[in-house]
Amino acid sequence: MEREDNIMEKVDKHQEKLIKSISEEVTSLFEKVLDYAEVAVPNSDQYRKLRSKILRIGNNSIRNISKEIVSRYSITYNPPGETIIEVVKRDKVKEEVK
Repeated sequence: MEREDNIMEKVDKHQEKLIKSISEEVTSLFEKVLDYAEVAVPNSDQYRKLRSKILRIGNNSIRNISKEIVSRYSITYNPPGETIIEVVKRDKVKEEVK
């Protein structure tokens, strides 16, 4: 456990961003699998067991990917070249809604 803490302390902001993106995708994946499983497995007791295994495997995968990124990869995040942000006054938005 101590080794795991040492590895996770060395995470830089670029690695953190990649880990967060991958975690969100993996989480989304196993949430969708659980949605299908809920329909496919009619017995609620069997579904609970399956759900527990899917969540454990998904969370273990996220942890393993995180460790791999931190221990073996140097990451540089290159943000998109241009981000456009539009700001609209609230009064104007209310008028357009009417």
